[in-house]
Amino acid sequence: MNYTLGLANAATDAGVRIFERSRVKGYSHTDPALVETPEGSVKADFVVLACNGYLDKLERRVARKIMPINNFMIATEPLGEQRALELINGRFGVHDTRFVVDYFRLSEDHRLLFGGGENYRREFPADISKFVRPYMLKLFPQLEDARIDYAWGGTLSVTVNRLPHFGRLKPNVYFAQGFSGHGISTANFAGKVIAEAIGGTATRFDVFADLPTHMFPGGTLLRYPGMVLGMFYYSLIDRL
Repeated sequence: MNYTLGLANAATDAGVRIFERSRVKGYSHTDPALVETPEGSVKADFVVLACNGYLDKLERRVARKIMPINNFMIATEPLGEQRALELINGRFGVHDTRFVVDYFRLSEDHRLLFGGGENYRREFPADISKFVRPYMLKLFPQLEDARIDYAWGGTLSVTVNRLPHFGRLKPNVYFAQGFSGHGISTANFAGKVIAEAIGGTATRFDVFADLPTHMFPGGTLLRYPGMVLGMFYYSLIDRL
């Protein structure tokens, strides 16, 4: 069972009702809040904005502090144990130290799972596999003959200083975002400390909420052109 499914099952076992594909159009600044979707509304004592790179225009006050970017992964065909261990000698997660990172590990059935390549617009590449494959082959040219079985992507968000952005907009409205590529660990931790804060113990939440988070120059209007220029500069440095 994967982690996401396990978390969903734990939530439903605790009585949580999950409504997928229910995009939030807006919410009222009242207590309790009224959260609106195309199909209906929910009245809530507390609202947690956990949208990260998918925040869009839902809450402009915090959208200025993050930059949505798209990142992509591929999975090769099963390579066999011997060939896979020649790439990485164990089930380790690996990433480099460049500004635009590549990251990779082996799956249980001896595939190489490789993440690399980003874009900074709303659309994904028409062929994610074709987009990511050159990054993989640059590190592992011996995989030229390996078939790519799976390719996928998602939208994350980064902050200027790459620290996560926590905070309150009202006593009953919390948010956490800007995990900057480390959301598997930090987003789950964010959920825990927000739950603590809602339950009345905000000590750990307040530590993170006090971290400075700067607005992207130009706010939501100019953040994309600025990011493209900056990423182009640092990608050139990566190649040197």
